[in-house]
Amino acid sequence: MSAPRSLARLVLAALFPLAAALIAGCASLPTQDELCLSAGLSALPNFGLTAGAGQLVAADEEKTWTAEAVATFQFLDDEDLANDGYPAAGDWTQVQLGVKRLTDPGARRHWTARAGLVWFRALGDPNIVQERGDYEGLYGGLGFETSLSESFSMGPDFVLMLAHRESGQGVVLVPQLAWRVLWSF
Repeated sequence: MSAPRSLARLVLAALFPLAAALIAGCASLPTQDELCLSAGLSALPNFGLTAGAGQLVAADEEKTWTAEAVATFQFLDDEDLANDGYPAAGDWTQVQLGVKRLTDPGARRHWTARAGLVWFRALGDPNIVQERGDYEGLYGGLGFETSLSESFSMGPDFVLMLAHRESGQGVVLVPQLAWRVLWSF
C-alpha cells in the first residue's frame, strides 16, 4: 500500500469517530438556531448544486462551531455552455463531513472557516483532476456570510480539497466556489 493512501486511510479512520462523536454528543444548546439547512450553487471543476445540513455543537460570544454534512452534484460542464472542441467532463458527485467556525455570531456579517473530510467521484473526462474515479481527502476553506433575517443568511465560500485517487498515485488539489443560502432553526 502506498504512503499517501495509508496516510489518507489513517486520517479517515481517526476523524470519522471524532465527527460521529461530535454529532451524536450534541445536547440541546441554549440557542434558538441549533440546526441549519443550506442550498446553493457550486462552481469548479464543473457547475451544479450543493445542499447541506448542520448541527450547532458549541457557541459563545465570539464564535460558533457547527458539525456539517454537505453534498454537491455538478452536472454542467463548460462544454454545455460553449463548445471549445474539448471533450465534455462527466458529472461530479461530492460529499463533505466537517466543521464550520463562524466568527462574531451576533454581528450581521461574519467570516466562516470550514475543514473536514471529502469524498468525490469524477466521471467522463474530468476537469482539474484529469482522471476519472473516486477520490478521498481533506478540505479547508474560508467564506463570508451576511444575515438577511434572524433565520436566513447567505454568502460565498472558497474551499481547497487535497485528495488522493483510490486506485492511483499522487494527490490532487481542487478549488471550489459555492454561494449558499442558509436557514437556521
